[in-house]
Amino acid sequence: MRRPLNGQITPSASSFETEDHVIFGQHISVQASSDTWNVDTIGGTWHVWHHTTIFDCIDLPLWPDSMLEARVVLMSEMCRDRILLPPAPFMPPRGLEYCGAHITATAKPDTASDSPSSLALARSHMRSWMAELMGWTSSSRPALLAAAHGLHTEMEPYDEPLQGPSSFIDLGNSSIYYFQQLDARYLDVNRPGSRLDLARLVLEPQHPLRALIDPRVVHQDKNWLDNHRIEILLRRTTEGFVKVSIQVLSLMHPASGISIVPLQNATSRIAWIGPTRQTKSYVQTTADRAALPLTIPEEFYAEHDTTTQPAGIVDVRTSHFNSFHPSLIVSAHTPLISDQCHLDTIVMLPRAYFFDPYQLYELRHQLRVDYEHYGPIELERPAEVMPNWGSLLHLNQRTHSPALNATIPIHARYRLPPIAHERLVGCHGEPSGDSHIDLELLPPLSAVVCPAAISKHRYVAELDKGNVLRALHMRLALFDELGLEPVASLEPSPDAETLLRMPVGYADDAVLIQALTLAALFAGTVFICWAVKRSLSSRQ
Repeated sequence: MRRPLNGQITPSASSFETEDHVIFGQHISVQASSDTWNVDTIGGTWHVWHHTTIFDCIDLPLWPDSMLEARVVLMSEMCRDRILLPPAPFMPPRGLEYCGAHITATAKPDTASDSPSSLALARSHMRSWMAELMGWTSSSRPALLAAAHGLHTEMEPYDEPLQGPSSFIDLGNSSIYYFQQLDARYLDVNRPGSRLDLARLVLEPQHPLRALIDPRVVHQDKNWLDNHRIEILLRRTTEGFVKVSIQVLSLMHPASGISIVPLQNATSRIAWIGPTRQTKSYVQTTADRAALPLTIPEEFYAEHDTTTQPAGIVDVRTSHFNSFHPSLIVSAHTPLISDQCHLDTIVMLPRAYFFDPYQLYELRHQLRVDYEHYGPIELERPAEVMPNWGSLLHLNQRTHSPALNATIPIHARYRLPPIAHERLVGCHGEPSGDSHIDLELLPPLSAVVCPAAISKHRYVAELDKGNVLRALHMRLALFDELGLEPVASLEPSPDAETLLRMPVGYADDAVLIQALTLAALFAGTVFICWAVKRSLSSRQ
């Protein structure tokens, strides 16, 4: 038990209790020396580090009684080109977490089942707690948003609303959710001095994680680790303390000549797993003189294991992309749908656009798909005064159809000039123009969910903590809060059209427009008074 230094939750270089290096695929060769593992493989390698500590809450906000857990996931996979790794049956499907920061809090199950008012109160308490934890005070600038543009919040003002409790949206049955897309060049998540300074956990050259991981997994004298995933999980113990668990997961391209140097102050293991049940698997720690056989449960080698098959393609195209009322044409197809499986698709919008839930309800028969809308219902407010990060639509093909085809209307929020830090173009995309804003939507996330396969993934979570497969267990951000456990992910179409071009006003004309508006209001008032007076006079 300890107090976080200056309120910051940051591991030290010697604080990682365990590390696991797992190779999966064919033609694996592992040679162990006194302080190094040398690996040759045409498969994929996963590298995971764990750190756990307990805080005494003195420098942390008071934990709400109704909150079960808080979770922060920093994912960089979709920032870069996708690594071609063989799908591993013991890992969740890849490509289902957007590049960025996923910040969530979830209420206890009994709170969600009590009453709507109890759940609303619990979510309000969680919003306040998370905002305080993240350092989103009334005086703080939105560093998450500024970082996405590669800006320093201390260098220049940023024309975005302040972050706070209202930045979160309701999600699923009992969670709140915040998302911020990140630029791969600026994986900065929070301002310096805040409690969860995740920026230092990823790219700062002198941070313990960088000094710890980068030199220790090497290929051709260079570090080739990519697609880092950092998850920080906070839960309150029965004694009233806060337990913080940190998992760092990295992937590597298939390669030969990989050199792994185990940590000196951690329990280090390496395991190599064959692709079939007939292939032998082994595990070795730094204390073992020789590799030991590793038993892999037969559930991971099911004959029709959907995690090892291509799942299909999900596509999106924008219609009337340069208007205030465009539409998204979302289509998906997979051969893996059966009587027990269904197709789930998530469409996300930034706060500059919104779904109209009333319009979606009127079009529910045309959509031919079940849906859930998450986000505030503010149909007329400008984007600049919206406190939330955006909204999302969860499409659920409950009919067990292998295909999804839906045209979803969306609407642009009005923008308040001047427009800063966004790409202004002309009506036809001219770089020298300033009449429109170009915005690229994130591609939809689409997955196959099969209840019969859930037990396999839950089996991993229920394994002994010392099991190497348990060390690789992860809960997908967003999908976990929605209560979904995907067994396969659909690939985004390379031909997807995600461009939206929003008309905006000219800042130089704002004064003139305001003057004309006031003049029109004055003239209208005078006319109404004159009309009323004339009507009264004619009656007399």
